[in-house]
Amino acid sequence: MIYNETIIAQVTCPGKSAVGIIRISGVQAKIVAIEILGKMPLARFATYSDFLDKEGKALDKGISLWFPAPCSFTGEDVLELQGHGSPVIIDLLMKRILSIKNIRMAKPGEFSERAFLNGKMDLIQAESIDDLINSETESSIRASLNSLQGNFSFFITELINSIIKLRINIESSIDFSEEEININIKNIVDVKFRKIHNKFAKLKNIILDGSLLREGKKIVIAGLPNAGKSSLLNILSHSDRAIVTDVPGTTRDLLYEHISINGIVFELIDTAGLRNTNNKVENIGIIRAWEAIRKSDHVLFVIDKTLSERKRKKICDEFRKNISNDSIPVTFILNKNDLVKDEFGIKNIDGLSFISLSAHTGQGIDVLREHITKIEKNINKESVFIARRRHVKQLDLAYNEFLFAENNWKISENIELLAESLNSMNRFLGEITGRFTSEDLLKDIFSSFCIGK
Repeated sequence: MIYNETIIAQVTCPGKSAVGIIRISGVQAKIVAIEILGKMPLARFATYSDFLDKEGKALDKGISLWFPAPCSFTGEDVLELQGHGSPVIIDLLMKRILSIKNIRMAKPGEFSERAFLNGKMDLIQAESIDDLINSETESSIRASLNSLQGNFSFFITELINSIIKLRINIESSIDFSEEEININIKNIVDVKFRKIHNKFAKLKNIILDGSLLREGKKIVIAGLPNAGKSSLLNILSHSDRAIVTDVPGTTRDLLYEHISINGIVFELIDTAGLRNTNNKVENIGIIRAWEAIRKSDHVLFVIDKTLSERKRKKICDEFRKNISNDSIPVTFILNKNDLVKDEFGIKNIDGLSFISLSAHTGQGIDVLREHITKIEKNINKESVFIARRRHVKQLDLAYNEFLFAENNWKISENIELLAESLNSMNRFLGEITGRFTSEDLLKDIFSSFCIGK
């Protein structure tokens, strides 16, 4: 795709720095090179050059890099100027270049958008650039790089190809009468369905892990009033995010805080104390607490260790009975251990994890941090890819269409309906990679990018 307008942007962050980089992409990049450098630089060679103003005087000195189309990031002619990072110098150089006809400032993400539209990368890879820039942990960096290298796209493409192959088998039989159709078509569909189902299951697990890695697994801090839930949130997040008092019912709504432990992002959610109450506002908070617990990936259930052992056991048993979901990991936090002068650390009793700590003094918190990272099983997941909510949504749409097609085939064995469903699945998945896309979707995705990307 060829654009009449050439775009320019500062690639490095605004402000003073040792180096400032300007990128120019488009058909006018050659004109910029001749006017600013006085000549065309060698392709893909770093050339030490003067950056000239309109009178031919040097505005700055630095490195010029020339990437002729299509061998560039955007697939267009690209010129990069790497000079000194003075905001004044950058501003003068930008104004000089913008004075050349048909050159304008780039919109956010426009370089990446042109790279996508020119076939240099698919939409997943383009999105991973933004994810990589905004990564805050080692795990998310590695996952973003996996997506950028096309590993995530490979799984999507592999599933799309399986659907296309089945479509070819199905649609080739539509033009024949029922007597002419090979009876093996039923066996082919059954075999292909099993393979596609397995690919969906594998991909859904990968996308779920990638989505959780991007947004952070949800860890809910729950317990009775005055057990120390808010104190635990504060010490884990190294902040005074939650108000702490000795008044029962202080926390009445959900409090959210993102933390990083050993390079893994988690979303902590502090909740209202679980108890029976006639206070309408507090009761709403308790209902929300139970909703958060049932949607969580891990629960830290805080218990006041100064209570009797019999009382603590009753509290544990009642919570386990009410949660009624064995798939959610629960760690029982025996807080206020400094007041009973007992041993700090973790114990496993009847398959349950109990950690004695003090949210007041911080003793035992390191044990909890190590336990959390071990439970979440996200450490060094080299094969995980960054997944966005739109990826999850599109995969769910495709999978639901697959289940619909599978059920209809069992009932009617209607080839036309099956072919139509396969086409819909192909489109849903194609929107993930950008094979099928809309202008509004692209605008929404790239508008969140940096100007220089």
